[in-house]
Amino acid sequence: MDAFTPPESYRPDAAYEEVAADDALVAEFVDEPLLTALRVLLVEDDDDHAALVEANLDGADTPAVALTRAATADAAEEALRHAIAQGEPFHAILCDQQLPDSAYWETVGRVVAAAEGVPVVALTSIGDSDVALDAVRRGATDYLVKSELSPELLRRTLRHAVERARRTTALHETNDALRRTLQHVRQMQDQLVEQEKLAGLGRLLSGIAHELRNPLGLAVNSAEVIASEAEVLRAAMPGVKLDAEAREALQEILSAADRVVANGRRADVVVAAMYEHARGVEGELRPVGLDAVVRSARAQVTGPGVRRVEIEVDVNGGEVRGVASALVRMLANVLDNAVYAARRGAKARADGSTGRVRISAFEDTDAADRSAVVLMVEDDGPGLVGQADRAFEPFYSAWGTARRVGLGLSLARAVAIGHGGTIELAPSGLGGLSVRIVLPRE
Repeated sequence: MDAFTPPESYRPDAAYEEVAADDALVAEFVDEPLLTALRVLLVEDDDDHAALVEANLDGADTPAVALTRAATADAAEEALRHAIAQGEPFHAILCDQQLPDSAYWETVGRVVAAAEGVPVVALTSIGDSDVALDAVRRGATDYLVKSELSPELLRRTLRHAVERARRTTALHETNDALRRTLQHVRQMQDQLVEQEKLAGLGRLLSGIAHELRNPLGLAVNSAEVIASEAEVLRAAMPGVKLDAEAREALQEILSAADRVVANGRRADVVVAAMYEHARGVEGELRPVGLDAVVRSARAQVTGPGVRRVEIEVDVNGGEVRGVASALVRMLANVLDNAVYAARRGAKARADGSTGRVRISAFEDTDAADRSAVVLMVEDDGPGLVGQADRAFEPFYSAWGTARRVGLGLSLARAVAIGHGGTIELAPSGLGGLSVRIVLPRE
């Protein structure tokens, strides 16, 4: 009863193939050849009972049986581990319930746990249906009473056990494929819903920005004219002594005009941000190099504050399919937020250190198990400030609307979703906030 090496042409397990059909996963069964050889593990401590089983299997021609014996539960577990490690797992197990190192109520459970899907047929010396039913409840595929064994019954039971296990494995694999397909479909549905919401928001922002830009420009121009004319008026009266009330009124005119100009320009920044948000993802998806996206995004983040922040880049090649201009806008907005947070963190530390921002990229898979690229932007600022569940809402800024427009992360989310990706916030390895953008390659 030595270990048996099956023919190379033998394929014991059921197989299925996944084929692409309209971007969905379809499980397709593949017919398997009939079993030509069975590797069977006999777990039996009694020599006479083992000889009885061997005699009933002797001479079987279709399928031929290679029997390996283990006398204890420990030996059975070791034989199963060894067979799996060698890439030649057993096809079935005949298991006595009462062993020297295992009581009848635990033997089947132990062997089933170690079998990893190999069907277990329980052997019992007692024709007690309760004992047999308990074995099935503990995971046995079937049971046989030793005193009732016959060659035909034993071979048929083994063949049926293997076939049931084969079909069960195929069914589980098919269910897994269908589950992945359903997950993919649901993710695509969620993305479509989000894209439609963002498209509606973009249309709204575009309409509002259009209606605001002209009157806003007129107001700013008029305020600039008022300030200029007030200065001209004051310069034209060098010898005229104005009373205190007149001087105060003239100064108030100049101050009011300056405030209108300053706030008008601030409002124009908001309008420009609304236009940027409304643009979304426009254009054909093409291969885009990540290095170029990072360089362009860094060039767009300007101002004196950038010089007080160290920006590290760990992006070595790689590309995704997308719209380059949209990806640059997305990363530039995320990077601008990170630089601002890093400056705030450095200011709070008050130790003369500069802020740190790190941009990195690496390959991974997305929630639908598709090949993807992950863009990470991390900072060493104060971390997540404000309400986490509102971070991606339009016009919400944890720093206050006087300092930030509150459209940066909302725009980044719109672009990520427009590319079929995702964006999320998490603690950063630098101690601040991390923005993780996952973009599928296709």
